[in-house]
Amino acid sequence: MSAAFGLAFDLRRVTQAGAALTWTLLVSMGVVGLLSWRIEGQLLSPEGVAGAWYLISHAPLTPLSAFVWSCVMCGWWVGFAYLCAPVQRSAAMDIARDERDRNPSIPQLNRQAALVPLMVLILPGLCLLLLMLWSLLTYIPGIAGGVVVGLSLPIVLMVVVFGAAFLVVGAASAPLMGPAAVIEGRDHLEALSRAMSYVMQRPGRYFAYLAAKLGVMAASLAVGAATLAVLWGMVGGALWLVGQGDLARHAVQEAAANGAGTFEASPAAFAIGVVFWSSIFVLAAWWMVVGLSCDVLTYMLMRYRVDGVTFDKITVAEEQLDKLKTAVETAAEAEAARQRHDAEQAESSESAA
Repeated sequence: MSAAFGLAFDLRRVTQAGAALTWTLLVSMGVVGLLSWRIEGQLLSPEGVAGAWYLISHAPLTPLSAFVWSCVMCGWWVGFAYLCAPVQRSAAMDIARDERDRNPSIPQLNRQAALVPLMVLILPGLCLLLLMLWSLLTYIPGIAGGVVVGLSLPIVLMVVVFGAAFLVVGAASAPLMGPAAVIEGRDHLEALSRAMSYVMQRPGRYFAYLAAKLGVMAASLAVGAATLAVLWGMVGGALWLVGQGDLARHAVQEAAANGAGTFEASPAAFAIGVVFWSSIFVLAAWWMVVGLSCDVLTYMLMRYRVDGVTFDKITVAEEQLDKLKTAVETAAEAEAARQRHDAEQAESSESAA
């Protein structure tokens, strides 16, 4: 828990997690805005937003809507995981005590972290396609159709069961795929196979680590919420002590979306409400960093338990090797520079003589 907390108190990692949260908000607002425009003819109007929410929560699920929502979720995930990958890469570098000047955002590794979990869906998707082809047999009428369906279904299930098992293991090991991509940095298939093999070889230990992660996440959320509650209580108390109790009440109304909702009506209260929600956003970003750091720690612990690889072994992408020199290489360069300097000094002395 202390390691995850320590890794989370890093402004750069919190900023990167905030970028991922911003992407989530943009996707959500885009979906709601599009539905609002289709319903009311205006983007994000109150009636349109209410109608969009009703449509999302009450509309019947059809094959077309399921396909559309799947595409939206996949698109959101690619952007979200791509932006979260530098957080895990940076945390892994700190855990490994790698002090070299480095850029944690490596596009090749970010793409691996974003796409590897989606690769889990390929085999189940093929199995679903096979089941859809089998489902066409149900259109055969009469007894012949029933016999064909009954005889063919067990054969199809013998194939599909592998896809179902693959999906279960892949979903369970999904939290390890991002760390595997940014730490190992080889290819997509290795990140996928490593994460799944660790879960299959040590399932009890993995789920124990997962339970510990959930405990850390709950504790960090409680600590963060309590800290914000005390912080804003102190702000309200300070306003009350200087005779601005009404402003404090108006600020609470603005934060709760019960106020005027405009800057002109109450500038100070509106500004305080904006800062309040900004602090909630920062808390959410920090909480994300705690969770992502827990995933990195879980992967490194599982790798150590299964393969015996210590925490200081992480991969630097090949295209970054020239820019990231080791301590030995730096010392060798310094020694070569010193020798050149001594040689130049000797030549200068001889020339003067």
